[in-house]
Amino acid sequence: MLFSSLAAFGQNGTDVLSWSSVAVEYEPDKVWNFAAEGNLRLKTNISELDEYFGELTVSRKFFKDFKLGLGLRYIWENDNTGNIQGTRQNFRYHIDASFRIEPGDFTTKFRIRYQDKNELGDDDEHVKRLRFKTALGYNFSNWKLDPEISGEIFGRISGDDTDYSDRYRITIGTDYKIKKAGKIDIYYGIQSDFDAADRETYHILGLKYAYTFEGK
Repeated sequence: MLFSSLAAFGQNGTDVLSWSSVAVEYEPDKVWNFAAEGNLRLKTNISELDEYFGELTVSRKFFKDFKLGLGLRYIWENDNTGNIQGTRQNFRYHIDASFRIEPGDFTTKFRIRYQDKNELGDDDEHVKRLRFKTALGYNFSNWKLDPEISGEIFGRISGDDTDYSDRYRITIGTDYKIKKAGKIDIYYGIQSDFDAADRETYHILGLKYAYTFEGK
C-alpha cells in the first residue's frame, strides 16, 4: 500500500526515490571514527538508476559531544535527460561540525556542513552548498526502535543558482541494533525546493546497514 501510494504521488509531479547503503566503520577509541560506505540510489518511482557512489569519512571528537568530520565521495551519476546523456563522474568532499545534547530521554543533534561537488573533467561545474541539520530523537524504555525526526536546509552558494536556501529535507526513521551483527537504519524522507515556480518534490525510502569494528 505504501509503494502504491507513493507511486501515485509520483504521477502528480513528484518522484519516489530509493536510497540503500552498506557501511563498515572502525572506532579505535572513543575519539576517532573511520568509515567506508557504498550507496545505490534509484529514481523515477524506483524504476531507474539515479546514481551510485563510494564514500570515505573520518571524524574526531574534540570534547564531549562535539565532532569535526571530513568526507570524500566518488559518484557515478546516470544522466538520462536532455540532449547529452550518459554516465557522469563526479567528486564531492564535505567538511562538517556536529554537536549533540541529551536532556533526559531526548537526544538533540545539530550539524553544519560545507560541501563542494564537481564533474570530473570540468572544473567550471563546481556546486558548493551549506547545509544546516537538526534532529530530535527519543529513547523509549524497553523499546529497541527509538524514533528520530530531522529537518535540513540546503543553501547553494555557487553553481547554476545563487539562492541561499534552495531546498529542504524532512526525515523520520529508526534503527535496530543486531547483537554482534551491526545496525539497520530505515527511514522515510520528503525533499522539496523552496522555489514554488519550479518545485520538484521527492519521496525517499531509505535503508542502511552498518557494521562497526571497535578497538580494544
